[in-house]
Amino acid sequence: MKNSLGTHITWDVYNCNADSISFVPTVQTVLNAIVEELQLSKVNESFKQFEPIGVTGFILLEESHVSIHTWPEHQFAAVDIFSCKPFDAKKIQELLMKSFGSDKVVIKQIERGEAISIISPDLI
Repeated sequence: MKNSLGTHITWDVYNCNADSISFVPTVQTVLNAIVEELQLSKVNESFKQFEPIGVTGFILLEESHVSIHTWPEHQFAAVDIFSCKPFDAKKIQELLMKSFGSDKVVIKQIERGEAISIISPDLI
């Protein structure tokens, strides 16, 4: 039996190639590759280009969301996925490292809604 409603994982991606995280087209391609890799269902997406560089992006999913915030001047990207469908965090780490030229990623994972079974056992 599943003990949470969904998994929320973050990737702090360090030492990125600044060019790979500076502009919407490249970042948008990477986020869409994540959605495809995990076989998730995209509902909509939105990206914001900062001047002169930097991107914020969000893909709304039937299963929840994928998002990114980049700081090319610090060679850093913050990525997160929240999904009710289980997925392999290591696959995403590898994709991010390859796409952004990173050699260091810190992953954090939390389970969302774990207390639902305690509060309302009939909901799970």
